[in-house]
Amino acid sequence: MGLFCLGLRGGVYPVLPPTPAIGGWEGVGEIHYVGSVVMAFSPGDLVIHATYLLGTWQTYVVEDHSLWYKIDKNTPIEYAATISVNPLSALRMLEDLLALKSGDTIVQNGATSIVGQCVIQLARIRGIHGINIIKDKPESDKIKEKLIKLGTNKVFTESELEVKGVKNLLGDIPKPSLGLNCIGGNAANMVVKFLN
Repeated sequence: MGLFCLGLRGGVYPVLPPTPAIGGWEGVGEIHYVGSVVMAFSPGDLVIHATYLLGTWQTYVVEDHSLWYKIDKNTPIEYAATISVNPLSALRMLEDLLALKSGDTIVQNGATSIVGQCVIQLARIRGIHGINIIKDKPESDKIKEKLIKLGTNKVFTESELEVKGVKNLLGDIPKPSLGLNCIGGNAANMVVKFLN
């Protein structure tokens, strides 16, 4: 359960869903049936909802067609289900935390998360260098390759950073001016190593 859902349910936000309410903000659905006057959708279409008050923790929903956006059927399900939150979270971090400009560098852990992948792509578009830290896994090389294809400059496993002088690993990339931590613990220390 996300913090937004808890806060919405607890009355933290000025907008409340009508009660009884169903929780859930993110999600993707598949159209099973449309009314005879609905032309924008067909059974089998993938959709996301246009309002955060819908309540995505349910199996079936019957709502007006104006509350839905059709998305490409080829969109990977993990992206489709989080498209209304994760890209915007990444954008807010890149634009609101520091006045980053082309040529600057960021470092982040949790690079394989959907938010992390969005950060990589948005940074690339803005000309911002990226250093990404991932957990050690048997498939680390494939993960590194994927993140490089998304547009980052450097990807390190946590064990690769258990050395002194991590800044020597940067090559010609400037020292990071922003660090993003989504994991905590030792992974957060890895981010700080690049910032100090």
